Formats: sequence, C-alpha cells, structure tokens
Amino acid sequence: LEAKVTGSDTLLTIVHGGVSDFKGDAIVNAANTGCLGGGGIDGLICDLGGPTLAAAREALPLLRRCEYGQRCDTGDAKITVAGDLACDYVIHAVGPRCCNYGPFDVDLKVLADAYKNALLRAEAEKLSKVAFCIISAGIFRGGCPLKMIVDTGIKAIAENTYSGLER
Repeated sequence: LEAKVTGSDTLLTIVHGGVSDFKGDAIVNAANTGCLGGGGIDGLICDLGGPTLAAAREALPLLRRCEYGQRCDTGDAKITVAGDLACDYVIHAVGPRCCNYGPFDVDLKVLADAYKNALLRAEAEKLSKVAFCIISAGIFRGGCPLKMIVDTGIKAIAENTYSGLER
C-alpha cells in the first residue's frame, strides 16, 4: 500500500515484513530505555547490526543509572550507526509500556512523541528514506488494541514529515 502524505512530497509505503532488510538511510527500532537490545525486533536489529551497532548503542550517554542504564527517555529517540545492517543509521525510538486497561490517551500521546522524535533525528541527519517498525506493538502493547497502536504510528508519521523525506 502506497500513498502520498497530504500536504507533503513524502510517499508512505506500508509493507508486510520486517525492517531489518531495508536498504535506505535508516530504520527506526522499537527500543527500550536502555537502548542496548531487548527482545523482538530490537533483539533482531541488535544481532544483525553486529559489534559496531552494539558498541554505538553502548556509547550512547547514560541519562540515569538503573539496572540496565537509561540512555533514552520513553517517547524520545536516539540515533546511531547501523553496523552490519543494509542502512546507514538506526534510530532507537522508545514507546510506552501501555497499561492493560484503558483509557490509553496518555500512552498514545507518548507513542506519537516517539515517532515524532524519530523523525526529528532523521531530519537532523537529512535522511530521505526511513523505515519504521511498529513501536509498542509487542510486549509493550499491554491491553491497548493493535489498531490503536498502528493508527497512532501512521498519524504521527504523516504529521511529522519534513522537506527532503522522500519515503
């Protein structure tokens, strides 16, 4: 499925599959606050990126000392080199751990911020092709319906495109 984002030159393409094979400027990873690799897509990206990506993630400055060290706030994003992946950068966006029972308004606002901040990192690097996985759609989803998670992500991407973002 492809469509131009209204009021933008950006083409939004929705594909079935993973971002780990994306050949473009950057992939957006669904990271945890430690930014060191977790389960799901984050673990896969970390593994495929190899030692260079792992070192870049570990080199992100600590914001807070805790069990794993916090390198990124929930709703924010950090950018690193991609290591052995087919792209140049990985943008590590931290979505919320949605609660098991609604309302989900606060969680979805924080989720939208994670997408927005990922695009701000991409814009700062003048990236033209960026692939997103679905943030907070795995174990972080809690009881939030997947449709709400996906709709929030698509809307946040559409609202935060920038000049030069082609796809």
